[in-house]
Order: sequence, then C-alpha cells, then structure tokens
Amino acid sequence: MNQGTEESLMMMRERCGLFFGRLPLLAGVMAMLLIVGCARQAGSPESVSKLTETAWRAVEVDGQRVEFLPGQKLDVSLVMHRTGRIRGATGCNNLSGSFSQESDGLIFSSLATTRMACAKKLMVRERLFLQALRRTARWSVSSRTLTLYDAMGSRVARFMAVDGR
Repeated sequence: MNQGTEESLMMMRERCGLFFGRLPLLAGVMAMLLIVGCARQAGSPESVSKLTETAWRAVEVDGQRVEFLPGQKLDVSLVMHRTGRIRGATGCNNLSGSFSQESDGLIFSSLATTRMACAKKLMVRERLFLQALRRTARWSVSSRTLTLYDAMGSRVARFMAVDGR
C-alpha cells in the first residue's frame, strides 16, 4: 500500500471512531427527546380538551345515562365560549346563557331555551339538565371528559368532547 492510501485509511478510521464513539451519547439524546416528546403529547391541547371552545355532549345528568330518545333531534350538548356565553341544546330545545369561571369554580347564569314542545321524556330530561347546570359550582376536565359538580362536590353532569361542531 502506498503512503497516500494509508493516510486515507487512517483518516477514515479516525472519522469513524469519532462518529461511532459518539453513538452512545447520540442514542441517549435521542431517547431523551423521544421521552420528552411523548410526555408533551399526553398533555397537549390535541389530547386534552379545554373547557372553552370545545363542543361537549352530555353522557350523564344526575347519575342517569343520557341516551338519544325517540323524537329527539338534538344532542344534549354545551359549548362555552371565551366571551362568557354558552350555546347548546337540551335534546329538545336550543340553549343559551352565560357562565363565569375562576380556577375550578364554574357558575351558569341567564339560562334560556327556545320553547318548543317535545315528548314528555325529552321535556323531563331538559328540566333535569337545566337544573344540573344551575346547581354547578365546580368543574374538571380530564382528557376528553368534562365533569360538573355542585357545591357539595357531588357530580351533577358528565360530558364527552365532540370532534367538530
């Protein structure tokens, strides 16, 4: 082998040695980035719904499962806007009103509905839903579930975030 070839081989070994010598460090950095990325994703806005600007569909009111009933045209739902206004539906009528929120405190006020008559079961559930909203004092959001509580800490309603409004 000539001297130029030997020098080239030595330079390649040095370069490769530098690269492969750093592999454990590089692997460690990549692992840390992966862990941090996954931790951020679990709590990111995409996976954890926010109280406002999220469409919430009721799944439970006063311990009773909310099911779609015969004659029902609207989901029992709620959207709270950053402006402090709410829009939603009782399953029978459209709902509007206001809310105020501080930390985990939540109060609904000025609740109003359209006045369409529906089947008796729908009207009974509408009344229960409105009463639950009026009794609300606290809230919590966990992943895609909103839970409302009264002043004594009892659950009054539970909602699931709905994709697309």
